Amino acid sequence: MFQFMTATRIIFGEGALNNSFSLLNNYGYSALVVTGRDEQRAAPLLGYLKQQNLRFQQLAVHDEPLIAMVEEMAALGRLFKPDMIIAIGGGSVMDVGKALSALIPNQGSVYDYVEVVGRSLPLTAKPLPCIAIPTTAGTGSEVTRNAVLISAQENVKAAIRSPDLIPDVAIIDPTLTYGTSKDVSARCGMDAFTHLMEAYVCGDPNPLTDMVCEEGLRRLAPAIIHACEDDDPKARADMAFASMLGGMAQSNGKLGAAHGLAAALGAVLDAPHGAITAQLAPYVMAENILAAREAGRMSLLNRYRQLACILTGRHNAEPSDGIVWVQRTLKRLDLCSLPSLGLCDTLFEQVAASALRSSSIKGNPLPLSEQRLLHILHRVCQSSDLAESADPY
Repeated sequence: MFQFMTATRIIFGEGALNNSFSLLNNYGYSALVVTGRDEQRAAPLLGYLKQQNLRFQQLAVHDEPLIAMVEEMAALGRLFKPDMIIAIGGGSVMDVGKALSALIPNQGSVYDYVEVVGRSLPLTAKPLPCIAIPTTAGTGSEVTRNAVLISAQENVKAAIRSPDLIPDVAIIDPTLTYGTSKDVSARCGMDAFTHLMEAYVCGDPNPLTDMVCEEGLRRLAPAIIHACEDDDPKARADMAFASMLGGMAQSNGKLGAAHGLAAALGAVLDAPHGAITAQLAPYVMAENILAAREAGRMSLLNRYRQLACILTGRHNAEPSDGIVWVQRTLKRLDLCSLPSLGLCDTLFEQVAASALRSSSIKGNPLPLSEQRLLHILHRVCQSSDLAESADPY
């Protein structure tokens, strides 16, 4: 038995935003609008709200969302009393928007509802209607049921999770991603890849998430370079679609050690989530393949083999060929290494221990011990070129 949840309404395609403005009127007369660093991408939306004389208040998210920041925004939101939340921006903007939709009508603090560092209480009041409009192609947060936040006090990432957090409307307009820098496009694109990859090989897949992951990977693999380097419209559309599918996959399947380690690293490194998961992905894949061979898990090895076939376009690909594809793609995209972002061996034990407490790592296809996680971190910092050999170990 399995279940599948996603946004009530998804509107996808070039020009989707301008063609969907009238939908906003269905949700009331006032909006709390959460935007990102590049507010120009929100200009058409803000212009429509002004034209319609809709009451709105704008809040900007410039960095990773801290719990304390969201607490302050929720207090402002309760005073403003919006009918709806509109989040237009990247993954952090989506997460803040969803968190505010839940927190404003519910009593208490973020720590009452957040997992890991909080009480993880269920929401008692239904969240405000939420309209999610991504301007990057990576997190898929417009269709997920969690809002990821950072606790600066505990140095850890945690999340509010509830099926009610899935946005009511997801408007995915690939034109909003046009002109995004190569660096941002690359780390977002590889974040989408890691969602699809980990959900595909996770410990609890189902036929529907398999279908979603395979289609997402088929679109992403040939598109990511063209989207990042050439700003190609078709590639941008394929990346936006793959990102959305990655969000569906992670909400209805599970993730793994790359996201478990990234959750721990995200609180101690001043680095974007996508950049961290991207650099961890090939090393986690290699460790899982090694563990699967040791355990005789042929079904899992076949999953990695099929993953490699999709990524390379070769029917005779082996599991390790998928690792080759990932490392060559990372090299082509020129993403910063984790050591250059501040990862050093003095953090290893803290990060491994924290990762074992994360919710994401529970979805890893095989249990990985703290020693195996430490091994992954050592390999990452050695910048081992796994692509040089068909057998990474």
